[in-house]
Amino acid sequence: MNGVERRQSIISAARPLFAKHGFRGTSVKAIAKAAGVSEGLLYKYFSSKDSLYTEILGYAIDLYDTFFTELEKLEAGAETLVKYVHLSVRLILFEVPGFKEAQHWHERLMFRSLIGDIRYAKAHFKNVQEHLAVRIPECVEAAVRAGNIVQVEIAPDNHYWFLHHLAMALNLCFLSKEPAFIYGGSKEDLARQVLLFSLRGIGMTPEAIDRFCRQEELEAFFHRLH
Repeated sequence: MNGVERRQSIISAARPLFAKHGFRGTSVKAIAKAAGVSEGLLYKYFSSKDSLYTEILGYAIDLYDTFFTELEKLEAGAETLVKYVHLSVRLILFEVPGFKEAQHWHERLMFRSLIGDIRYAKAHFKNVQEHLAVRIPECVEAAVRAGNIVQVEIAPDNHYWFLHHLAMALNLCFLSKEPAFIYGGSKEDLARQVLLFSLRGIGMTPEAIDRFCRQEELEAFFHRLH
């Protein structure tokens, strides 16, 4: 292996161990063994267990760089807000092109972290906050000024978090081979319903939803991003 491949192999070996045992329960020795390298060689690529863990925590940043950077160029408002919501729901509920392995273990790391050592979950939410949650209030404010959103009694910072956590909770039901709960309709139908539920909860008017929430156009936009 070259250096890049070796580094990635160590990351790939570490993810399932952290997902199963948590940060404290995973030793550098166990990671090195799983990666088929010596501890000395592992430290050549990562200065500590913390630095390796931080690398794994970069999942949200990698997703943002791939899928959300283009949205920064768009004018704040209802149309851009719909794209943010659609993209967020889609990336949480469905397999992400090019991120299959990282997404698989990220989901398991997240849910294990939420019921134990919350370090991973807190760091992930911080990454999301820094890269996404600021832009959402800007879009909401612009949509309110344009008359596309009726103001509701929800703290501005919570608009995005409510839809994000709703999609996370739904995704949890699908992590096993057999869904833990059967919703009406297909998973695609469910994603569409989550999108509409979130937009209405934010206070978007029916007219704005009809104008900007066109599924085919949203899917076409998503596929242009990767």
